Amino acid sequence: MARLLYFGALLGIVAVLSAPMCAQGVAPNGARVQHVVVRGNPDAMEVEIQTSGAPVAPDTQTLAGPDRIVVDFPGALPAAELRALKVNRGALKGVRTGLFFDNPPITRVVLDLAEPQSYHISSTQNAVIIKLGSLVAGAKAPDVPAARAAKLQNASLASGTPVAAARVSAAVSVAPLPAAVSEAAPPQPVLSVTFENGRLRIRADKATLAQVLFEVQRQTHAEIAIPAGAEQEPVVADLGPAPARDVLAALLNGSAYNFVFVGTELTLEQVILTRRDSSTF
Repeated sequence: MARLLYFGALLGIVAVLSAPMCAQGVAPNGARVQHVVVRGNPDAMEVEIQTSGAPVAPDTQTLAGPDRIVVDFPGALPAAELRALKVNRGALKGVRTGLFFDNPPITRVVLDLAEPQSYHISSTQNAVIIKLGSLVAGAKAPDVPAARAAKLQNASLASGTPVAAARVSAAVSVAPLPAAVSEAAPPQPVLSVTFENGRLRIRADKATLAQVLFEVQRQTHAEIAIPAGAEQEPVVADLGPAPARDVLAALLNGSAYNFVFVGTELTLEQVILTRRDSSTF
């Protein structure tokens, strides 16, 4: 009888210990990145990322050394059948996918490029489509869906705050302002970011959070997935010079984002940003 009780207790402990591990395999909203499909010819490549579950707003960024386009899906897990794709067609060398961060989950899709590319990204309820094009002089910055870009343009005209170029769709046409209004246009935002000997300095006056993070990414060469909505959040700050972690923590404390830094005190490798759940406030 004692032996049976011993084995029963042992099974109970195993069940309790395994429960959290199983829970990690399910995203809170059931969102998953299911499939990646590559279409087109070397002159017009298209990558479709298919998702399931709740819709996910992706965060995108371009990185160099090597050249690549990174698409993050906050709150989504990768499907078990996802595999790396070797393409070697035009400028697209391949597509890699995987779980970039596990709590909260972030699935990352990386488009490895042979050379810099401009791109247009659009989304539906269960798919994100990235169209690639050669990056030539005078090419427009990466686009976002037209509906969202129109919203940003309207917000920009109403507030007088410029919207980050990478977030404005070229498909949106805005009538030019009258000459009298143009003469009275507000001054351009002030933004200065320097990074020397591991110490970061940020001076911003009404620049957007997206602009600040992009400049930090350019100066430090860290991977920063700029979250959707950051292009509408004005920043007024004079921080540093101090270690990059301390300056960014001061910038982001009290913001709408949770943040995790990867690196050492003097180097910054990654900044992971996830929007806080407003219900927790």
